[in-house]
Amino acid sequence: MIDSIIFDRVRIGPDSIIRRAILDKEVVVTAGATVGVDAEADRARGFTVTDSGITVVGKGVTVS
Repeated sequence: MIDSIIFDRVRIGPDSIIRRAILDKEVVVTAGATVGVDAEADRARGFTVTDSGITVVGKGVTVS
Protein backbone atom coordinates (compact mmCIF):
# COMPACT_ATOMS: atom_id res chain seq x y z
CA MET A 1 0.00 0.00 0.00
CA ILE A 2 1.85 3.00 -1.30
CA ASP A 3 0.55 6.53 -0.62
CA SER A 4 -2.98 5.27 0.14
CA ILE A 5 -5.78 5.92 2.59
CA ILE A 6 -7.50 2.81 3.90
CA PHE A 7 -10.74 3.23 5.89
CA ASP A 8 -12.10 0.88 8.59
CA ARG A 9 -13.19 -2.69 7.87
CA VAL A 10 -11.24 -2.98 4.61
CA ARG A 11 -9.93 -6.45 3.78
CA ILE A 12 -6.86 -6.75 1.57
CA GLY A 13 -5.86 -10.14 0.21
CA PRO A 14 -2.31 -11.41 -0.18
CA ASP A 15 -0.24 -10.38 -3.20
CA SER A 16 -2.53 -7.46 -3.99
CA ILE A 17 -1.07 -4.10 -5.07
CA ILE A 18 -2.55 -0.77 -3.97
CA ARG A 19 -0.97 2.50 -5.11
CA ARG A 20 -2.20 6.06 -4.61
CA ALA A 21 -5.71 4.98 -3.69
CA ILE A 22 -8.50 5.74 -1.27
CA LEU A 23 -10.44 2.66 -0.17
CA ASP A 24 -13.71 3.48 1.58
CA LYS A 25 -15.24 1.37 4.36
CA GLU A 26 -15.89 -2.34 3.84
CA VAL A 27 -13.96 -2.60 0.57
CA VAL A 28 -12.58 -6.06 -0.19
CA VAL A 29 -9.48 -6.38 -2.34
CA THR A 30 -9.13 -10.03 -3.34
CA ALA A 31 -5.83 -11.88 -3.50
CA GLY A 32 -3.64 -10.64 -6.35
CA ALA A 33 -5.94 -7.74 -7.32
CA THR A 34 -4.58 -4.29 -8.15
CA VAL A 35 -5.84 -0.76 -7.48
CA GLY A 36 -4.08 2.33 -8.74
CA VAL A 37 -1.70 0.49 -11.04
CA ASP A 38 -3.60 1.05 -14.33
CA ALA A 39 -5.84 4.13 -14.42
CA GLU A 40 -7.75 3.02 -17.52
CA ALA A 41 -8.48 -0.41 -16.01
CA ASP A 42 -9.65 1.28 -12.80
CA ARG A 43 -11.99 3.58 -14.74
CA ALA A 44 -13.33 0.57 -16.68
CA ARG A 45 -14.22 -1.08 -13.36
CA GLY A 46 -16.20 2.03 -12.40
CA PHE A 47 -13.71 3.57 -9.97
CA THR A 48 -13.06 7.30 -9.89
CA VAL A 49 -9.55 8.33 -10.91
CA THR A 50 -8.68 11.95 -10.16
CA ASP A 51 -6.67 14.22 -12.46
CA SER A 52 -3.71 13.73 -10.13
CA GLY A 53 -3.96 9.94 -10.48
CA ILE A 54 -5.61 8.93 -7.21
CA THR A 55 -8.04 6.02 -7.51
CA VAL A 56 -11.12 6.09 -5.28
CA VAL A 57 -13.01 2.88 -4.49
CA GLY A 58 -16.47 3.40 -2.95
CA LYS A 59 -17.93 1.78 0.14
CA GLY A 60 -18.59 -1.95 0.07
CA VAL A 61 -17.00 -2.65 -3.32
CA THR A 62 -15.17 -5.92 -4.00
CA VAL A 63 -12.09 -5.50 -6.18
CA SER A 64 -10.95 -8.59 -8.05
